[in-house]
Amino acid sequence: MNIEPKITLAVVVALLTTAACTQARPKKAEAIDRVKPSQTMLTSTVAVPAPTPSETKKPEPPIADVVAPPMGEPKAIETAPSFEPELQSIDGLSIERLVTAPGIERREPVAASSVFGDLDERVYAFVEARNDSERDKTLLVHFIGPDGQVSGGIELRIPASTPRWRTWAYTRNANEPGLWRVEIRSDDGALLGALPFEVEHGC
Repeated sequence: MNIEPKITLAVVVALLTTAACTQARPKKAEAIDRVKPSQTMLTSTVAVPAPTPSETKKPEPPIADVVAPPMGEPKAIETAPSFEPELQSIDGLSIERLVTAPGIERREPVAASSVFGDLDERVYAFVEARNDSERDKTLLVHFIGPDGQVSGGIELRIPASTPRWRTWAYTRNANEPGLWRVEIRSDDGALLGALPFEVEHGC
């Protein structure tokens, strides 16, 4: 039996396999060098120079500039009047409460309302004032009708250094239908309080 060729073939195959493994497996130093980042990777983190002013994008305008309405745009007209009183304080004298009512009982308004009938006998303007000054003050009460007609001119005295003073004035002439207004002014004409009320026909 001839065994020599088989042994030779086995030796050749073993040598080839060893040579291939030797070439496929790099040396330890070469493997470390391959893992290390190259110099070009290190220089890739260098900051890019800032763009010139001509290259920069123009900033967006502020929101206020975008949403601001154009000049001269008409404002919405208030169709219904506010029946809340306008109250002021001048020279130590202030109006704390202003109410219209058809009557007064125990120094308080009864059935306070902003709507009256043209048949109502009286319309009262109830005033609660505070006077922190050291002298008496005088208030003037006027009832102004839809056509600008003025009723009243009643004087109300508020004593000096009084934290709470309740008083009132009334008119019998608020019988024309429409929007009326009661005004409270100081003796020098400054407006301290105002309140609209309405007079309806047939009530």
